[in-house]
Amino acid sequence: MKNKKVGIVIIGRNEGERLILCLESVIKAQVPSIYVDSQSIDNSVFEAESRDIKTIVLDESAPVNASRARNSGFKALVDEYPRLEYIHFIDADCELDPKWLEHCLLEFESSKFTAVVCGRLHEKYKNKNIYTRLCDMDWYIEPGEVDACGGIATIRCSVMIETKGFNEQMIAGADPELYFRIRKKNYKIICLPVDMGTHDSNMQYFSEYWKRSVKTGYAYMSKMILNGSKKPVISAVVWAFCLPICIFLMSYAFSNLFMIMFLLYPVQVLKIYKNMSIKKVHSKYNNLLYATFCLLGKFAEFFGISKYIFNLFSTSKQQLIEYKGK
Repeated sequence: MKNKKVGIVIIGRNEGERLILCLESVIKAQVPSIYVDSQSIDNSVFEAESRDIKTIVLDESAPVNASRARNSGFKALVDEYPRLEYIHFIDADCELDPKWLEHCLLEFESSKFTAVVCGRLHEKYKNKNIYTRLCDMDWYIEPGEVDACGGIATIRCSVMIETKGFNEQMIAGADPELYFRIRKKNYKIICLPVDMGTHDSNMQYFSEYWKRSVKTGYAYMSKMILNGSKKPVISAVVWAFCLPICIFLMSYAFSNLFMIMFLLYPVQVLKIYKNMSIKKVHSKYNNLLYATFCLLGKFAEFFGISKYIFNLFSTSKQQLIEYKGK
């Protein structure tokens, strides 16, 4: 596809073979592209430059995170190609679907109020284990107008400039925060019922799933501080802190009553399962798996919330929360 209206920003850090596959998929699109590296210690920079893809490496003059990488890539690409109208952001652990840019451009050109367009992102090896299966389910977004999507999406350049892009102070949760600001300006975010690409989380262990959920909790807290979105934070605090404390105290005061409170957990799993089954998107097994881990993840999310609060009072530099295997 040769199109002078759209460009692609790839961001990555130590993605190895996944980056190579991402670069190859982007090259096939035949549009202006740039790779932004977040201080990788592998051959990432060499792999991008050897394929004649413009590459920049973030220095330590500011926090190194996905938000800064995307903003830096956007600015560099627009400076070089000032006539670009749309930018597709993609992570180096993803591969671009060959037809995605055609689909999203048609959507943009149908309405000047459409600011962001995303599509279906699939986990590349979703049947590898339960964690990749859960990840694939996480990527699903109901088609139509939505409140937010992930950082892998296509955004109108004028809107990126108007909103000043991603918040570079956020090490997690910057995507929904940007989309919140975009919607406040009465723009639309559209999810198309077509494939956007694949993602390779390479998760193999519960510890990696746990870290990913910690990052989610951190993002929830960041979002609440910025725009008052309290529901996810309250949910994690109730299920992972308040209820366990109540059960512990009740076990001493009322030896039998605490068991009734403990049953709230399986009841909540069944409630989530029922809500997911109504949509008829996934199998019964997958719905039950997701519902179970959704509740288990509350404990990791609470840990992420606590981590955010601790960082507020800490003078040490915030560290990226990385979960993937190499």
